[in-house]
Amino acid sequence: MELTANGRRVDTAPGRFAPLEPASDLLGDPAGLREAMADRGYLFFPRLLDADTVLAARREILTKYAVLGEIDDRFPLDDAVAGDRTGVATANLRAFSESVRNGYWYRAVTDHEQLLGFYRDLLGGEVHCYDFRWPRFVRPGEGCGFHCDGPYMNRGTDRVFTSWIPLGRVRLEEGALMVLEGSHRSEELHAGYLRADADVDGLVWLDDDPVVVQQRYGRRWLSNDFAPGDVLCFGMHTLHGALDNHSPTGRCRLSSDSRYQRADEPVDHRWNGTEIEGHGDRRVFYPGLGQWNNEDFQDEWKRIDEHGRLLTTGLATGTAPRGRQEAHR
Repeated sequence: MELTANGRRVDTAPGRFAPLEPASDLLGDPAGLREAMADRGYLFFPRLLDADTVLAARREILTKYAVLGEIDDRFPLDDAVAGDRTGVATANLRAFSESVRNGYWYRAVTDHEQLLGFYRDLLGGEVHCYDFRWPRFVRPGEGCGFHCDGPYMNRGTDRVFTSWIPLGRVRLEEGALMVLEGSHRSEELHAGYLRADADVDGLVWLDDDPVVVQQRYGRRWLSNDFAPGDVLCFGMHTLHGALDNHSPTGRCRLSSDSRYQRADEPVDHRWNGTEIEGHGDRRVFYPGLGQWNNEDFQDEWKRIDEHGRLLTTGLATGTAPRGRQEAHR
């Protein structure tokens, strides 16, 4: 199957696309972890977490999405076949999002001792996981524009790291995350983009063309088929995005982003504390359902009324992805 990102073909020829380099042999070696992170801009740990905990979080989250019609109940829940979304428009999405982000099993993944232990070694001290976590439900046909996390997380320490965790199997064609090799050293990114504040400067996605981004900012695109328990960690300067979800069975991708820093360093108050600021105004984290190049953060953050109901227009909330039923006859 041809891989695309934002509807554009990804060049998978040798020298242009490659698998991630595992770093499991460096666990327990703080100096080695720091050296490898500085050199690669990412660290990939296959099966770092126990699969049972990850799969319990998957079931917990998918059950909640099924209530909104996001999962087709004619098929097993774990298949995560996209539904008709009929409950999305009238649901209290603020309550829904808080329920998903604070689920017992989901927190057991983001706060897993194996993960926290790795970050203690990497950062040389006790660590703090951002109070806000980003569980992502990616429907067939959806993906993610290219960006670095720095401009969205830069009001505290600059020593913040993202963990991308697949909550269940994620194959390349199902929307796997990919990072751009060497991009964390890009002088062009450091000269302008990485100095920006996403909210102050009104950033949209850096670009939507994987070939153009590759030629301008780095070397090979790196990605994998992912399994439950895998963890991909990277810094604020590593350029990344996602392949489009072209699941032949209509399977939705479920994954998580969580951020970590030393506990004794300043935090970005947009994402920490009892009252999460996020991107301000009356919004809720509910990714997908449209394409706006992330203008006003709409690809991920939706405007809601005082009851938590959607206000954003142009959302595809009432139709299932084309081809889903045909794939399951």
